[in-house]
Amino acid sequence: MACHEIRTSAGKVDRRPSPTTRLAEPADLAALYELDRLCFAHRAWSLRAWWEVVTFPEWTVVVLEIDGAIAAASVLLPAAPVSWLASLAVHPAWRRRGIGRSLLRDAVERGRAASARWLSLEVDRSHRPAISLYTQEGFRVLRRFREDGRWRQEMLRRLGQDRVGRRFARAWGEEDACGRRRCAPPPAPALL
Repeated sequence: MACHEIRTSAGKVDRRPSPTTRLAEPADLAALYELDRLCFAHRAWSLRAWWEVVTFPEWTVVVLEIDGAIAAASVLLPAAPVSWLASLAVHPAWRRRGIGRSLLRDAVERGRAASARWLSLEVDRSHRPAISLYTQEGFRVLRRFREDGRWRQEMLRRLGQDRVGRRFARAWGEEDACGRRRCAPPPAPALL
């Protein structure tokens, strides 16, 4: 176990375990399933679904370990032009410590490495801490919908800039390179 030292304001040394990230392995299935059930209860994935995302090469499952135990996990389907963050789960004992943000940023980088222009995810509209994190990290609501009796929303973040990305940004009402609010194409020039 790797540890790092933090000096407190009183000058004492506080040893804390260093979190490590790695790709999930089939041996992690039981721990991932339990983490998912703890975080999402009846909406958790089945053991078979976890087996598929861990063993199929199209998926990327990153786990974050603390003291040898899985404290968090993210599931990404990296693809171009849109990568999909299918799950981001942090054990309740380790929340509000930057772990979710770290895994989210890792997913952004993995999406970019897959040449994706966008990263998409879905979240319950009632899950305010997650929505706050995603908004702080540059995600915007694309659509709202009802699924299994719950209101959910799809959020999207641009990973790169290209002609299509600029066109979507204008449609979304984002600012252009000059800082002007763009909600529609610019008006055609007046003819003399």
